[in-house]
Amino acid sequence: MAIFAEDSRGWIVAPSYELANKIGREIHENLILRYKLPTVTKKVINGQLFYAKFINNAEVWIKSADSPDTGLVGEGLDWLIIDEAALISRIIWEQYLRPTLADRQGWALFVSTPRGYNWLYDLYSRGISDDYPEWDSWQHASTSSRYFRDNINDLKNELTKETFEQEYLAQFTSFAGKVYPFDRNVHVGRYDFNPDWETYCSVDFGFRMPSVAWLQVGKVDGDVEIHIIDEIIHDTNIKTEELADRILAKNYPVLHVYCDPAGAGVQSTSGLGDVEIFKRKGIFPRFRKDKVSRSVASGVDLVRSYLENAEGKTRLFVSDKCKGIIEDFENYRYPEKRENQILKDDPLKDGRHDHGMDAVRYFFINRFPIVKREAIEVQRYW
Repeated sequence: MAIFAEDSRGWIVAPSYELANKIGREIHENLILRYKLPTVTKKVINGQLFYAKFINNAEVWIKSADSPDTGLVGEGLDWLIIDEAALISRIIWEQYLRPTLADRQGWALFVSTPRGYNWLYDLYSRGISDDYPEWDSWQHASTSSRYFRDNINDLKNELTKETFEQEYLAQFTSFAGKVYPFDRNVHVGRYDFNPDWETYCSVDFGFRMPSVAWLQVGKVDGDVEIHIIDEIIHDTNIKTEELADRILAKNYPVLHVYCDPAGAGVQSTSGLGDVEIFKRKGIFPRFRKDKVSRSVASGVDLVRSYLENAEGKTRLFVSDKCKGIIEDFENYRYPEKRENQILKDDPLKDGRHDHGMDAVRYFFINRFPIVKREAIEVQRYW
């Protein structure tokens, strides 16, 4: 309805050019091509709409917050829509976007999935407070939409409680502090090698403090269960050749060895990468290089879902002899909250507890590849 206001000027701002392009495409395909809303002029680059002026002299610009010093400078606005606002920093809103509404007393609409208790939560709180009568807030779960087609039970089984509540119930949840819901009273026990289960080895390279974990996969009561049964962890200054020898000395019947794709790089000292050194020792690591798998946050979510999914079920357990992995699970943390921080940032790399956790994560993203769920596109009718 904002576009139908005569002589109005508005921006639709997205966190990235990719999302901005998607919005522009929807406006172009639906308003201009499908419904043939008459335009005076428009700016289309490589099929993507960036600007349109309609016959009622209303203007709409599609903007990205990627380059605020150049992309978010312009005349006063009557209206402003910020898409996925939680992914845009408070500074972008306060220093670049908020001032555009001053001259023409414009309004702003923030559309977003929550991302922890960040600055968007502060604005959302205004809309439910009597102290801010000009603000309104609404919260709608994806599961209540008539366009929702996913299986809720599958989602609860695959996702952590926090991720399910945030991504599908539109609830504000915190990922701050301790990374994993690890409880030694729940997750630690006597888990020895089981010859009937699949055995894997996962490695985080690094001369200063490499980490290795052995994990087994089996089924209990018809559901997949993972046991971490052994480790090489918190030992310092181990050369890659020595690490390979120590892995072979364990003599587990390993199906696959997983590692960080960075291990395929070449070391300046030897001219060989860690992966190549392993291969010469008869160990052939595997790794995934796709963007989703390399996302630390996505991998952490995957591990969390096995420690405790949205239904409260635990499928990952650690042998009580793996004292280093237990220590890492209990001490792996997110950085302290900072201004403008999106709370679902990558965990803190403290040089001790991150290595073991990386090795565990490499196992999960390789053995149980992350399925990137494509949200069903809901047309926006203007």
